[in-house]
Amino acid sequence: MSDQSDVKTIHEFLADNPNVDVSKQWERCWDIHGRIAERIIKRFDAKLHPISEGADYYTSPDGQMEGAFFGYTGTDMDWFVRSWLGNRKASIIDMNINVVLGQETQVPNLMLIFGTVPNLLFYADYVPRVDLKVNEAYVKKYYSDETNQDYLNFRANTDFVWSASHGPIIRGMQSPVCSSYITELTDEHLDACEAYVDKFVDRWFGWLDEADKLPAAERDAQQEYDFTYREYTNRSDPMNVLAERVFGAEQAKFMLDRRGGLVQMEADRGKWR
Repeated sequence: MSDQSDVKTIHEFLADNPNVDVSKQWERCWDIHGRIAERIIKRFDAKLHPISEGADYYTSPDGQMEGAFFGYTGTDMDWFVRSWLGNRKASIIDMNINVVLGQETQVPNLMLIFGTVPNLLFYADYVPRVDLKVNEAYVKKYYSDETNQDYLNFRANTDFVWSASHGPIIRGMQSPVCSSYITELTDEHLDACEAYVDKFVDRWFGWLDEADKLPAAERDAQQEYDFTYREYTNRSDPMNVLAERVFGAEQAKFMLDRRGGLVQMEADRGKWR
């Protein structure tokens, strides 16, 4: 991989190799996501939200994009999305797992992304629920010791080149152990990502099992933080342009609001009062 690819845009990668069939890799990545999704659904007794109806497979009007969307709510979990968008015959996949927790705890949210352009994009993060610049205890609890060492060990693999989002808001939400990489699309590299993700998710479930409950008096403030973060980061994702170009502005906005869980936020705002 070139050491300059860390600032290359998604569209530049696609322009270089626009017609690669990545169907086989889609199957493997969707399977990895599926195993994780099953654990999440079981852990939170998650139920599919009605807004997901009819979105288990869809295509754009011109047939150039396809995808699926599954949005869930659950116990102690506000919103869980498992989705993908792309064209498996034309190089591009954007596949997401995003879990945003309820205000019972301050455990970080979970974000996992596999993508192809057709190089492999890999993203994994524990998204913080507090301002890390002024919360030393939170950093020590969730981003130090073994968590930090595993991050450094993975980053030492020179096959994986850091991939910087062109959106400053997305960079601003990343934790100290965020993995955001691009590499050649090979089975070996998928093996490395799968091993990292398995341990990453195991650790997150362990935090959930051991988490202290946030006092009820502090949950309104936590919800305001959580909802603000969700709205503006979802709206500011540079990848949103992919949907707008093929689905049109109105449908793309609906898809964006659906992914962000606007219906859940509207239903649950102020639920502690």
